[in-house]
Amino acid sequence: MTSRTHNFIRGLGAGYLAIAVNIAYTAASVPLALHYLGKEQFGLWALALQITGYLILLDLGVSSAVSRFIADHKDDVNNSSYGSLLLTGAIVFAIQGLLIAIAGVAFSFFAPALFAVPEHFATDFTNVLVIITSLAGLSVALRTLGAPLWAFQRIDVSYGLGSFTLLTSFAALWGGFHLGWGIYSFAFAGIPAAILCPIITFLICWKSGFYPSTGHWGRPTLPLFRKIFSFGQDVVWMAMGSQLVNASQIMILSRVVDLNAAATFAIGTKLFTMGQQFAGRIIESSAPGLTEMFVRGDKARFNLRFSNVVAVTSFLATLGAAGLVAGNTAVVTLWTSGVVHWNLASDALLAGLLIATCLTRCLTGLFGLAGNLRPVRHIYLIEGCIFIVLSIPAASHFGTVGLLLVSFATHLGVTAFLSLRASASILSSVKPMVLSAIASFFITLTLLFPFWITTFAPHPISIFFMAPLMVSSAAVGGWFFILTPTIRSDLLCRSGKILTRIFH
Repeated sequence: MTSRTHNFIRGLGAGYLAIAVNIAYTAASVPLALHYLGKEQFGLWALALQITGYLILLDLGVSSAVSRFIADHKDDVNNSSYGSLLLTGAIVFAIQGLLIAIAGVAFSFFAPALFAVPEHFATDFTNVLVIITSLAGLSVALRTLGAPLWAFQRIDVSYGLGSFTLLTSFAALWGGFHLGWGIYSFAFAGIPAAILCPIITFLICWKSGFYPSTGHWGRPTLPLFRKIFSFGQDVVWMAMGSQLVNASQIMILSRVVDLNAAATFAIGTKLFTMGQQFAGRIIESSAPGLTEMFVRGDKARFNLRFSNVVAVTSFLATLGAAGLVAGNTAVVTLWTSGVVHWNLASDALLAGLLIATCLTRCLTGLFGLAGNLRPVRHIYLIEGCIFIVLSIPAASHFGTVGLLLVSFATHLGVTAFLSLRASASILSSVKPMVLSAIASFFITLTLLFPFWITTFAPHPISIFFMAPLMVSSAAVGGWFFILTPTIRSDLLCRSGKILTRIFH
């Protein structure tokens, strides 16, 4: 039987490989798109993706519910409860996929007027929305095929399929641009993966024995529907709030400023998003193993391991924050050949937001591991409502900086505070989480001041000199003030074993 540690390392490695592929995809696709389309059409594509994100909320949390409840029954896949859960989920997914496609197509005809899309782009915007929302519906309809992967700690497969999707999308995107399809290239780029990924997923799960044997599938039941939707309802509340918090900025900027501002924000926050993914891979990769500990009642080990996960996440978020402050503006300038202009104030706010969001992601995710999201289900929605109300006037008067400032303040004041307080009901102590957060913010602020003094340096210098220096300094500070002695000792021990295998 494969150990939890092995599954974690395998999943984490695949997760970081997926990030590397994502970086390569973004680094190549954005200049390519700007070359063929220009900023306004690129802004339309970014807007279309956020609209699709809202439609995915019609998933109603079923994906999370099915994956989480499979973990309760995975020790015996031929138990009728396991098969019944998969079949019940399959029916719900099929209905939801159809609804998402229908709702997306219908909304596509009203979207141009709602978001003040220029008239000469309206038809193309509608057609692109029709295509990508239909593909999103197909993806949701087939989700049950990969539902067991999470519970069986095979998220490396999910990450691998994500990388495969980006590679095929880039190939199709390049081909579409070369053929002169314009903005439609983005929509058609998703077709190859939409067809191939479900087939690959099915074959892997079938060969791994994650599906019940013939005659042991059980049947869909009404109690399972209720159980799934009860948990899923809480997921929906969180997803709705998360969309308001994380996926409304481009809509707001496109409405109260212009499409150029929306495109600038989409490009300027790419490294921030990658930083979230980089730090977030720790809790994502450890979640299946932590859930198994919780389900089997190993609470002492669960508390210890979760605290370690939060500490390592804080450490990585601090490295990402230092990198954002030192190099993001320069990267955006060089990356877009000066077409897009960013600023240090926005980077400083993104750095703080990166640390805060990575920590709160762990805290809210804690309740998903426990199978009870009710204590935190409304937190993101509260933050999202406050954010929308405050960000519209802030963006209209202060642009991107005002939007980010409101985002950072509301996240700290609402989500960070409420999720930390709620976590005390599960964890033996929240003190380690508080200390990790304080250390992360302190290290970042300490590095921010000397960097501001050296802002006279040309952009290439900030990339090739200041960025590595700041990240290295953050690593040293985080090693001693964020990571616990136990974690440091374990990392040194494992590093020594790896080096021994390499050189002997």
